[in-house]
Amino acid sequence: MSTSNESSINASLWARVSAVGRESLTPNAQIINTPFVGSDLTVVPSSSAFGAVARIVRLNALEPVDVFRLLRIRTRRADDLSALMTFSHAAQAALASALRLQGVPPTWNLTAWFPFQASSELLKPGWTFRYCPQCLHSGYHTLLHQLPWFQRCPWHGTQLRRECLRCGKKQMVLADWAFDANLTCACGHAPLSTRAALRRASGPPSGAADFIAEYLVWAAAERARNVLIVPELPEDTESALAELVHLPRDWMLQRGVTEGRLHRRTWRARRSVQSADREAIRHLDVLRHDRPGFLTVPSAIRNAIAGVAANLALKLPPSTLTDREMTLFLAGAGIDAPKCFEPAKRAFSGTLSALPPWELAGKQFLNLACLHPVAYRAVVGLCDVAQVGRSLFDFHGQATDAELELLTRVCGHLLARGYAEGLRATLSRHIPVLYEFGRDAPHLTKPWILASRDHTRLVRVRAVWKPMAFSGSAEELLEAEDQANLRREGRPRKRNQRGKLRQ
Repeated sequence: MSTSNESSINASLWARVSAVGRESLTPNAQIINTPFVGSDLTVVPSSSAFGAVARIVRLNALEPVDVFRLLRIRTRRADDLSALMTFSHAAQAALASALRLQGVPPTWNLTAWFPFQASSELLKPGWTFRYCPQCLHSGYHTLLHQLPWFQRCPWHGTQLRRECLRCGKKQMVLADWAFDANLTCACGHAPLSTRAALRRASGPPSGAADFIAEYLVWAAAERARNVLIVPELPEDTESALAELVHLPRDWMLQRGVTEGRLHRRTWRARRSVQSADREAIRHLDVLRHDRPGFLTVPSAIRNAIAGVAANLALKLPPSTLTDREMTLFLAGAGIDAPKCFEPAKRAFSGTLSALPPWELAGKQFLNLACLHPVAYRAVVGLCDVAQVGRSLFDFHGQATDAELELLTRVCGHLLARGYAEGLRATLSRHIPVLYEFGRDAPHLTKPWILASRDHTRLVRVRAVWKPMAFSGSAEELLEAEDQANLRREGRPRKRNQRGKLRQ
């Protein structure tokens, strides 16, 4: 090459360097791809964020301090790394940046796996790491294994576990481990094998990618039409969701068998409805108050409410209710006391007489003081889902008779069940023998509801009832909730017979 040509090339290069400027020059090399072994997520599709961290830590022999030093994830040694990587958006963003990803993968978000509309925080209380032993052995974990409605790994058929396979203790996922031994239990058992992870570095277990892709499509379609109504202060969320979510029939084998101990029921819109009670939803609007007082019972559910009081009265032992009290309990059902009835030999109780529905001027009124708030607030939540942001006036004008009939039917069942439980709990103070009634013994439950819509129309409702966990009696729990409602209203608490405030 001639000297003149070399001079022109050098001049051109010098001009380009000068145009860049000294400020943008750096002594550090620009790394286009991530420097970590096993961090190519394209070969392990739908891996959880925790699964990616566990895999990278093992294959790169990282220590706990390296999680922040190299991955920029802030942790404490006592942190549950699985929960942190599932619910911390900051930790997920830091990992995505360290792996040179364009953004946080959508499958790291727990809501992408839900077949209903709900926050990912739903599963945060009581979160525990759950895994397939065969998948984790090769360094693979996906959020599908954390879903309560799956009991088995869909492609291995293996029972999903939470504990160490050797000692039975909770699987360790803390941000604290010995060198080259993350996830290793205190007993020495290591569920993650470095050699197996290296052999499987080319992809997930056979069948996983296809099933997950199919599941995510199904979940997205279901999420567009299903809304989850969560009770206040939910307890043991996983068991309720395991019963509430129904997978396609072809997947039931992969799902595994659940305990099936919770009472559940499904309602669907009827094809032909002659007419619906369009005033029912307006009457139910009073349930939005903290202490609703009395409910004007819609005509469509009057028989169900009256039947609750009558059925319980007929089951009570002899000499429990006075003649007048029995008459009030049976009046709504339009029946008389049986010939075997023996009235109690005591004075008439105004407290007991306020528990059955009152029949006045052709209307029925229900005292809501004996209902736990979780029962009637579930009705409010379902009405809100059905209205989809519409006013009550617009909803009445736009809803079909089939939709109104379905909504009224479900609300009636929720109220009747809540009334039956509250009635038994309230009566238990005066009639302790109720605790010997087995299935009808006083107890309280919380309804979990999954409402399905076709565009804006309510077409199906599924509910399961989860027993409440509380200390003391059911009647004491009702009293405590009533006092809490009084405090919300800013009203003074009730006083007991000695004039002291009730606690």
